[in-house]
Amino acid sequence: MKRITNREQLMSKIEAEQQTWVFFYAPLCGTCELGRSFISMVEKVIENDFVYEMDLNLCKDEAPIWEIQSVPCLVEFSNNKVVDKLYAFESVSTVYEFINNKQTIRNER
Repeated sequence: MKRITNREQLMSKIEAEQQTWVFFYAPLCGTCELGRSFISMVEKVIENDFVYEMDLNLCKDEAPIWEIQSVPCLVEFSNNKVVDKLYAFESVSTVYEFINNKQTIRNER
């Protein structure tokens, strides 16, 4: 995963890329660490480092607009809009199936 450290950088990525995946987390969240490890495993399988990660505390104004209700949350943005969200990081398979249904990740980066 690629870490984003400020709101401007995040907005730039979302606006510039047709499809953007962002993993929102909180620094002291144990479930977030588990979700991060699942996403990293999926990136290895797909052989593509395509997910950005950002502390949700750094974009508190956008969270309600994007209707992010809790962390961890993996959000798919397409053409500057939220398309889908994953909150249940039950297993690597769950994360893989959620991501694998979106074919453009393999073709673009």
